[in-house]
Amino acid sequence: MPNWAEGSLKIRGTREDIIKFLKGALQPLLPPGSEIAKFMGKEVENPTAEITENESYFEMKNKNGFHIKGTHRAFIEQNIDWWFQDKHSEILVIDNFKQAWGVDAGQLAELSKVFNVDIKIHAFERGMEFNQEIEIHKGDIIKDDEIQFKDYDWDCVFPNLGG
Repeated sequence: MPNWAEGSLKIRGTREDIIKFLKGALQPLLPPGSEIAKFMGKEVENPTAEITENESYFEMKNKNGFHIKGTHRAFIEQNIDWWFQDKHSEILVIDNFKQAWGVDAGQLAELSKVFNVDIKIHAFERGMEFNQEIEIHKGDIIKDDEIQFKDYDWDCVFPNLGG
């Protein structure tokens, strides 16, 4: 079982590009036990996201969360609920982001480039006692820092996240 780097994922871009990212990069997860059922030859229906959108709001639901395509075990474990700020450059903040062992900036850089968005992550990994700060601008990795602590429980702002 892996340790998890958990935290927030921020996406910045035009409203249209962020929505393209959400629809194109997030894959609804199957219910627990579905992989075993498929392995045993049972038919399992692929889940679809329930999407609601209008001129001021976007919602994307799947009760099991989402896998971020093109990544190795990166997930969003919540529904996306986003009220637009009606700005040229919008920012969507998603909590409950996690990736096994640590965040791979290279995988996310590819998605950033394809969907023309910027990505920013701050992740916490309690088991190995480090944080990661990542910033990607339209495919270019601007920052990919691993932050170590002398006293993780005292110095880390959210020491109980991840692990």
